[in-house]
Amino acid sequence: MKTFLAALLLLAGTLTAFAQTSSVPTLLSYQGHVTDASGTPIGNASPVNRTVTFKFYSVSSGGTPLYAETQTVTISGGDFSVLIGNGTGVSGLRGPSAPALTPFTVLSSIFTGNVYLGLTVDDGTAAADPEITPRQQIVSSAYSFRAKVAEALADAALTTTMLADTAVSTNKIGAAQVTTAKIANNAVTTALVADGNITNGKLASGAVTTAKIADGNVTTAKIADGNVTTEKLAAGAVTGATIADGTITSVDIADGTIAAVDLAANSVSTPKIVTNAVDYSKLEPGVQQSLCPTGTIVPFAGDTAPPGWVLCDGTALNRTSFANLFAVIGTRFGYTDGTNFRVPDFRGRFLRGRDGGAGRDPDRNSRVAMNANGSTGDRVGSVQGDQLAAHNHGYKDIYYSESGGNSTAYNNSIGSNKTDWDNEGYELNRTTDNTGGTETRPQNASVNYIIKV
Repeated sequence: MKTFLAALLLLAGTLTAFAQTSSVPTLLSYQGHVTDASGTPIGNASPVNRTVTFKFYSVSSGGTPLYAETQTVTISGGDFSVLIGNGTGVSGLRGPSAPALTPFTVLSSIFTGNVYLGLTVDDGTAAADPEITPRQQIVSSAYSFRAKVAEALADAALTTTMLADTAVSTNKIGAAQVTTAKIANNAVTTALVADGNITNGKLASGAVTTAKIADGNVTTAKIADGNVTTEKLAAGAVTGATIADGTITSVDIADGTIAAVDLAANSVSTPKIVTNAVDYSKLEPGVQQSLCPTGTIVPFAGDTAPPGWVLCDGTALNRTSFANLFAVIGTRFGYTDGTNFRVPDFRGRFLRGRDGGAGRDPDRNSRVAMNANGSTGDRVGSVQGDQLAAHNHGYKDIYYSESGGNSTAYNNSIGSNKTDWDNEGYELNRTTDNTGGTETRPQNASVNYIIKV
């Protein structure tokens, strides 16, 4: 235990008897003063009980105790008083009672020569407590000598040199007798200052540093107006609750720092949107679909499809990469394997609305697939080849006959051996010469068709 001992072995009681009889006392009256390492008296706030071990030796250091005992001592303000000889023996050592070694030893039996007293004060923990050093020598003839000196001492005759170190206890000091000059530098510790007694006048200028201020004790009232600068604010210290309503202006907001999550619902009105700032990509998918749903086919004057569109050229697309379009058109325009599907191939084709029961496409059920595995019959994705509707051309036969009779088919041999051309009939079979181009078509203009993906 880190303690210091003072005011030891003050004479009283049985020592007076020793002075009168010149015999070794059975009991020793012992008073002491105990402080901790910082100088604070033990039991300063309120009395405490501590176990004190008293050991007597024949040497000033080391050696084996001649006698040992323990007592529970009440310490108040660092002071205690005890009669040595009334304690309990210590196990393994000579002493007055169990658990000391037998036969037991009485205190008076050890004063046959030089005797030194060593003390150990328990600090209340499980750790071992060292003996307070140095040991104090007890000389038998000193008991009556010191008592006699004290008795003969005249008033005001006690000088500093007559006092043993730490001999003046708290009780010996009169009220208000310790002046500033009597207090050593740095001797006044926190424990010596009563709570609430250091006033503003006692503090030197600049004495209250950051380390002296307890956390959370600087209130608003302690801060002068206008003294909290930017440098004094910790990162993230200014929260929404600390900003007064309506105090944030445009110049306070860093460019590009207002994110979508910072905008309240319906806070962006039409006047807030820059002209031409909203393009198709800014529209949410639902709006995009309402304006131009996936699968929409339109004529396109360019050669490369714009973003979000592909040419209607029969290309096979991946079903996963173009899942939205696949969900609409499926495999009606064909596919090559289970991972892809084809877009329609409208190159060189006119588009025709599906008959759907209208009766305008007489060959609807004979329509064929545009590509392998595509739709057939009266379904979207089927195709028809070019065809000219059945028709005929009329012309008038020319023949002459003077009397009735059957006509004879005209050929190159008719009339070659004839002498009489009357009463002859002629049947003419002819094929008209072809005319026109390579196909039947209306006037047209060439475009690319594109489909929305």
